[in-house]
Amino acid sequence: MGKLYDDCTKIEQHIQQNGLDLFRTRGALAMKCGFLITLVKPTDEDDPQRIRDLKEAALDVLGLNL
Repeated sequence: MGKLYDDCTKIEQHIQQNGLDLFRTRGALAMKCGFLITLVKPTDEDDPQRIRDLKEAALDVLGLNL
């Protein structure tokens, strides 16, 4: 599994552990990073730009530093 998939998994865990609205939170993340985290698969290649975008979105939307 790659870094991108691992980060998406961490975000999903954070959403569940904190009881956040699943759809609103995922939507806000998608608007910030440009893709849906639920569509990232373990076999997807790591794209440095997507990883950076996801990290920024996680920090902006969730206050989560990946």
